[in-house]
Amino acid sequence: MYFDYLNVLVFAAVGLVFVFANLVIASVLRPRREVDEGLETYECGEETIGDAWVNFDIRYYTVALVYIVFAVEIAFLFPWAIVLKEALNDTGVAQGTGIGAFAFVEGVIFIVILFLGLAYVWAKGDLNWVLSYSAPHYAPPEPTRKQHLPAIKAIERAAVIAEHEAKTEGEGEAA
Repeated sequence: MYFDYLNVLVFAAVGLVFVFANLVIASVLRPRREVDEGLETYECGEETIGDAWVNFDIRYYTVALVYIVFAVEIAFLFPWAIVLKEALNDTGVAQGTGIGAFAFVEGVIFIVILFLGLAYVWAKGDLNWVLSYSAPHYAPPEPTRKQHLPAIKAIERAAVIAEHEAKTEGEGEAA
């Protein structure tokens, strides 16, 4: 039993040594840059404009993900179409099983689900590359009176009372 663990340990050690040995060898053998000329973001001969860390719009990623999802799903339809041909003709592996109509209905349901997903994404507006903005023009709100907390109001009231008492004491002493 411990021999199995030893095999795993040996394979892990060989893997780690292989990775780090290649990194060390590459750091020794690779050429060193003497100038900053080749360190630009894009080595196309043109000067770089702006920063390389530009935030891309989320719609770019959404369209890319939708494309990947539908491309993969379409790739699933090719083997289904080949098997469907044999199943509908009742030949090949599907001979005598009678699953041709069932396979066809399953494929149609799959395509309908894909179509509904596409319709949802389209209706939501995620496929529009440039979104239109139809809200009213922004106007900043009117400045309002500061709302004071009850404790601040009590402190202000105490200050007014103290000021009033100070005035009345000063008037009484003057008389």
